[in-house]
Amino acid sequence: MKTYHKDFGVTASITDKRDGTARLVVCDQYGKKVKDSVHKNRRAAVAAWKRMCS
Repeated sequence: MKTYHKDFGVTASITDKRDGTARLVVCDQYGKKVKDSVHKNRRAAVAAWKRMCS
């Protein structure tokens, strides 16, 4: 499952993998990749995204 979050002109996509991990990809307003990381689950990826926004 892939979801998108947008805040301050920056877009994050979180993709759930079959093994339970989640991939967080953050792109700026021009579409350039800023961050690409793998987290142990979806909750950890969302927490990382919220930390980036605050």
